Amino acid sequence: MKETKSNWECVTEELMQDTPEINLGRYASHWFYKTPRRVLHSMSYYKFAAKMIGPNKRVLDVGCNEGLGTFLIGKECGFAKGVDFDEEAIQCAQKNFSESFVEFEVGDFLESSEEEKWDAIINFDVVEHIMPEHASDFFAGIAKHLTPEGIAIIGTPSKISQEFASEVSKKGHVNIYSHDRLEEEMRKHFECVFMFAANDEVVHTGYLPLAHYFITLGCMKK
Repeated sequence: MKETKSNWECVTEELMQDTPEINLGRYASHWFYKTPRRVLHSMSYYKFAAKMIGPNKRVLDVGCNEGLGTFLIGKECGFAKGVDFDEEAIQCAQKNFSESFVEFEVGDFLESSEEEKWDAIINFDVVEHIMPEHASDFFAGIAKHLTPEGIAIIGTPSKISQEFASEVSKKGHVNIYSHDRLEEEMRKHFECVFMFAANDEVVHTGYLPLAHYFITLGCMKK
């Protein structure tokens, strides 16, 4: 066993060279402590988005929070910028991730300049927090900030999932979508819309009315 331990120590020393430590902020710490499965679900959505977007792309992550998923996107796709109006979350992201392929900014996406265009814009667990009267502007803003060939990927809890949501989650979820309503909104702004369902970490094309979570992909903006 001593030989095994010595060998393992050599391996870990080599693995950990030049690897900075990540210190989770309040939000990610809460997720890990209270609902660790949520972290796994969230990362699976970002992984799915990375596969759909592909390499050598510029990606905007709207509502990035502490940037765990933004970092994944930047590393896999080329470059990612995370934007969020939560200053504490952005400060945490900036402290943890300083690589050239990712950056973070405090701000309101809808107030950003239309001159900057992106190959892809993603957001997960954002649109359900936007008041219904502003939701259409949010979708339109996404389309405006995309290149002609750009894609949008949006993820949000399903209407049926709210039967099992906590009371505090329900307070924040002011704009819940059915799959029909989400697809209808996307088709106002994109010629091609693809709907996916997600249950736990599995993203699939199964029966949408029973999905816990929706992910929609729009391309060929109007």
